[in-house]
Amino acid sequence: MVKRYLIVSDNHGSMRNLKKVIKSFRGKIEAVIHCGDIEADPDALEELAGCPVYVARGNCDFYFSRDDEALFEMGDHVALVTHGDRYGISWGYGDLIERAQMMGADLVFFGHAHRPAYHVFKDENVTMLNPGSIDRPRQFEPHGPTFAVLDLYEDGRIEPAFFLLDWKTGKKVYTFDIEDYQR
Repeated sequence: MVKRYLIVSDNHGSMRNLKKVIKSFRGKIEAVIHCGDIEADPDALEELAGCPVYVARGNCDFYFSRDDEALFEMGDHVALVTHGDRYGISWGYGDLIERAQMMGADLVFFGHAHRPAYHVFKDENVTMLNPGSIDRPRQFEPHGPTFAVLDLYEDGRIEPAFFLLDWKTGKKVYTFDIEDYQR
């Protein structure tokens, strides 16, 4: 049996793409993980999703009713969701790895960079995923809004998939291999 998680970030108040993606996965996912800069009411997001929502405050989330981080269990994994800005992710992942280890997390979901990323740090026992921005991407290839879906298998194995959205329609265009993209 597979449990599926939708991971999004950095919509900056624009709900169009976020709503379309959540509606397309509604009833097919265990939870939505939002990595910050939602600039909207997270309670409304829970209502829309119809499932648990784990969300962290981003650097643009003023008057926000949630914490800077959320820690939760995903099967045998402990997951940390944060925005990333507080850990200098633009200059490296060392501080974020340390935070994950201090919190006992082996999975980290983060945003802020507006670029998709997936890194496995085997020696540190930490896997990190940034879904990119669902509304304001900064990567060159593939260019467009992105999000991720993480499949969690009964044996604890995880498999991420990254999706690119069409600018005009907000519909999924294709998945892309993050490892090829990061070269």
